[in-house]
Amino acid sequence: MKDWELLYNSRICSVQEAIKCIQPYQNLFLAAYCSEPQTVVEELVRQRERLKGTTLNVNVAGSPLLYAQEESLPYFRIRTSLSSPGLKKAMRTGDCDYVPMNLSEIPKFIRESEVDVALIQVSPPNKEGYCNLGISVEAIHSLVEKAKFVIAEMNEQMPITYGETWISVNQIDCFVPSSRPLLTIPEGKLSSVEKKIGENVASLIPDGATIQWGIGNIPNSVLYSLMDKKDLGVHSGSITDPVIDLIDSGVITNRKKTVKPNKMVCTLLLGTEKLNQYVDNNPMFELHPVEFTHSGAIISQIDNFHSINSALEVDLAGQVNAESINNHTIAGVGGQMDFIRGAQYSKGGKAIIAFPSTTKDGTKSRIKATVEKVTSVKSEVQFIVTEYGVARLFGKSLKERAQELISIAHPDFREELMYKWKNNVF
Repeated sequence: MKDWELLYNSRICSVQEAIKCIQPYQNLFLAAYCSEPQTVVEELVRQRERLKGTTLNVNVAGSPLLYAQEESLPYFRIRTSLSSPGLKKAMRTGDCDYVPMNLSEIPKFIRESEVDVALIQVSPPNKEGYCNLGISVEAIHSLVEKAKFVIAEMNEQMPITYGETWISVNQIDCFVPSSRPLLTIPEGKLSSVEKKIGENVASLIPDGATIQWGIGNIPNSVLYSLMDKKDLGVHSGSITDPVIDLIDSGVITNRKKTVKPNKMVCTLLLGTEKLNQYVDNNPMFELHPVEFTHSGAIISQIDNFHSINSALEVDLAGQVNAESINNHTIAGVGGQMDFIRGAQYSKGGKAIIAFPSTTKDGTKSRIKATVEKVTSVKSEVQFIVTEYGVARLFGKSLKERAQELISIAHPDFREELMYKWKNNVF
């Protein structure tokens, strides 16, 4: 038996034993998104009374948020840089704090933090003694290096992915065996408004472009609107299910990419089991840490890089709020500014923000005189897209920007917006 096998066997334990290694008031970091280790988190919640005062650092897209349920809130302090509506109650009670942060800076934040315990999810080790991070790399390497103690849920159903996805068994203090489906994010049904937005964004993307997109129906609608394009490439934070059809139909080839040609590059997968199986042992896909995927220096070297992100609201100067509604944080900064800046410096690049012109019930305009919070500043965003068209903001004065944005607002609100602009009613 090899040395690594002896070490590995000595560190296998039950989930109950693993969580007993955690002490009250420690600072815990959980693997983010759909790679949150479910078995470990379930036991963490079961032992919550013993762990009163523990801080959980999380990013929650895809998470069932067991630690944010009413019965858990008195025991855990939650910190997140990417929130969700499921954390609304925890934020109202003061049990959850929002940490606004560019995704590219999370490794720096980890290195400057006290990390008592890291809770991650990996595959079983290969013949050389390395476990695979599977569907999410993000900042796991930095987390494992900084943590005083690393607990890994070793899931037999974790896909094997290429890129910077391997960590040694020597870096893990405790292995919790499991075999269960990973967390997934199902695709939502696209509305007619979302489909039109996708078509409008697609009109800005040329053949041979490299694209990045975010999470949700609007980015997915954009992808489904690209079926007539040629030789697209992907360098994104996340990858979602619609890429499967684009690859199989020959739209995405990655041949024209100037950084990592012929490869689909991301830091995490946010989709269904279909996507996870498609990526499993597929060398076309490479997952890398956010220091690479979200680096402005790297992105600027990618010709024709097009960033496609969403917003909650935009003001008449082009300021973007992608975080908060009614003073409640429901999302986060994420990688929006990372990719916008990269697109600005890319030869032929475009920074695009796409969103519906009104709230779901149609009673409020999402183009406003002023926004509640500013995620992306007016000098950075080049294109704003709604179902009514494209506002081209780069090089435009404040007056010209207001005119452009009012022209793509819902017709029911254009007169009001023009009045507010002309009369300085903000």
